[in-house]
Amino acid sequence: MSKGLLMVVEDDPLQRRLIKQNLEKEEYSVFDVATGKEALKLLDEVPIEVAIVDYKLVSETGVEVIGKMLKKDPLLTPIVVTAFGNVENAVEAIKMGAYDYIVKPIDFAKFLLVVERALERHKLRREISHLRTTLEEKFSARNFIAASSRMEEVARLISRAARSDATVLISGETGTGKDLVARSIHYASRRKNKPFLAVNIPSLPETLIESELFGAEKGSYTGAHEKRIGKFEAASRGTLLLDEIGDLTPQVQVKLLRVLQEKEFFRLGSSRPVAVDVRILAATNRDLEQMLQMEEFRRDLYYRLNVIRIHVPPLRARRDDIPPLVDHFIRKYARQENKSTQGISKEAMNVLLRYDFPGNIRELENIIERAVVFAESEILRLSDLPAGLKEKPDAASALNAKSLPDRIKKLEIREIKQALQDSGGVKSHAAQALGITDRMLRYKMKIYGIADT
Repeated sequence: MSKGLLMVVEDDPLQRRLIKQNLEKEEYSVFDVATGKEALKLLDEVPIEVAIVDYKLVSETGVEVIGKMLKKDPLLTPIVVTAFGNVENAVEAIKMGAYDYIVKPIDFAKFLLVVERALERHKLRREISHLRTTLEEKFSARNFIAASSRMEEVARLISRAARSDATVLISGETGTGKDLVARSIHYASRRKNKPFLAVNIPSLPETLIESELFGAEKGSYTGAHEKRIGKFEAASRGTLLLDEIGDLTPQVQVKLLRVLQEKEFFRLGSSRPVAVDVRILAATNRDLEQMLQMEEFRRDLYYRLNVIRIHVPPLRARRDDIPPLVDHFIRKYARQENKSTQGISKEAMNVLLRYDFPGNIRELENIIERAVVFAESEILRLSDLPAGLKEKPDAASALNAKSLPDRIKKLEIREIKQALQDSGGVKSHAAQALGITDRMLRYKMKIYGIADT
């Protein structure tokens, strides 16, 4: 098995043969050519990984050949070979895109090490390029599953938002796919090759939100033993998603407004502003307009965030999307579980179409994953679906469902209610008993529909 595909570009036939023979002894597949023209033709025919190019060719320099080759294949990894007295030429080649250089007469022990490192670098760059392409394809707006007119409108808004750098406010119930919308915008934008970071506000302890977002200087608070880089700096020149923006404290709302207005912020414990170039996307399942009326959310911040608004409708309001989503999840989990599942029966599909999906797409995906795991035939049948789907999806049926997330949900609801009862309705005491923050308790009470006692 070949260790790699190499090309030698050398107009001296003796030198070319010597290099080729030494590389073939190491089990590389080696193609040799004498001119730049032949090298470019070979690139069209063979997926060369590393090119060893002599600096001085008959009709052109190796630098010129390397430049032309990299235009054809930017991921190609060139190595330039130069005479002892012309090291400055090698530096010129490296500026043009060569990975490294070898000086004549060639020390083949060192040469083989350079080739090995060049191949490792090439494979890494290919993997990164493939991963980036996969992510861009996965989160491309054109691949957004949208059979309903309402989701087609969402896809159009994603496409338009991706052409801008304006802030985007993404609203919708839990599980509707707000995170997917944000990632789709990022990977279709000019910032796609820069970082995408997501911060879930309710999951952060209230005392650490500021340091998580803006960073902190050493000694700025108890336990700050070294300088901390916040999410805004880490996402520099990329995109930052602030998930559940409605849970930001008033103090942090003020600081976020400054970032949006001034494009700068202060680390905790510092008086020196830090300039930042980052696009802000915000998501929420809360009614921010109602929060404005109750003065729980800053009006000026709301207008800064709500430049482009994308509302992701719940699944029950776009039932046309259920069949293509079901098909997508069947194919996804059939591959993952190595199953031969190919479709779903009409009876089972009708049950899904009648169900209201309080957990939206996240709940539908969980149902299909479970069904594929337990299915004994190539077609998902009604018996493969959770029994609770046949009943009205009220609170009781949700608690009686048998999937693991629903059992966890049932346990959390029971424990939260018990802690609230034991604490006499004092949420701070209940949160302490549960080992979570007050903010997280309020968040869970909201998504589970647990009323204040």
